Amino acid sequence: MDKNSPRILSKHFAHIKNRLLSFASHFEIVKHGDMKGYGREALAEEFLKSHLPDRVEFLTGEIIDPEDNRSGQIDIILQSKTSPKIPLWGNIHLCYSDMVIGAVEVKSNLTTKEILKCLKSGQKLKSLKRKTIYRDNKKEDIVRIPYIVFAFTGLKVDSVSKHIQNYAIENKINPELFAPDMIVVLDKGYYLCKNDGWTYPIQSKEFYINWEGSSDENLVGMYNYLNNLIAIHNKLFRHLEIFKYFE
Repeated sequence: MDKNSPRILSKHFAHIKNRLLSFASHFEIVKHGDMKGYGREALAEEFLKSHLPDRVEFLTGEIIDPEDNRSGQIDIILQSKTSPKIPLWGNIHLCYSDMVIGAVEVKSNLTTKEILKCLKSGQKLKSLKRKTIYRDNKKEDIVRIPYIVFAFTGLKVDSVSKHIQNYAIENKINPELFAPDMIVVLDKGYYLCKNDGWTYPIQSKEFYINWEGSSDENLVGMYNYLNNLIAIHNKLFRHLEIFKYFE
């Protein structure tokens, strides 16, 4: 193997990234903003479906907890195919908070306005009650629903980090209670991941690790993180006490 040549999987994810950006730009021919958004959500979902284990399903809708708290609209909700379902219509569901593997918000362009929307959505999502705990050696326990922001284009990493810091200060709230666990901006070639051991070994006291590898590989972070979540979710014995949602 040529040590100077990119690894096989690096080449693969570079091609996938370029393909997603190319297809996303195709939707620019559509004038209506919602149509562009739906198209790019479909692209993100197709990437996840084609790269994650078949035992996972990808829904849209809201997540609820036993106290009837709601997440608000979530673009992509990942849960096991063996989980109880609450279908509303087609792929639109209500999902039990303890059954959710992760939630993904898809953005065409992660502007200042859109990152603030994501942080508010994250605050609602992270406030949901949940008994499920993801626990593994040398990693922080995950006690709240994992939340990913996936953007095709967007702000540079320093601007995103600054907005998160300002939100915490202005609202006097710990980032644990609102901040996404991962933020991916495809065209800028970076991702931020929570410094909790689930993507990389815990490195410092900072909330985020700023990945600094090849910009062509910034899809790999989300791929790795979600596969780790799916693996630990499948190890758990999950008995959902559905009656608690009717008390």
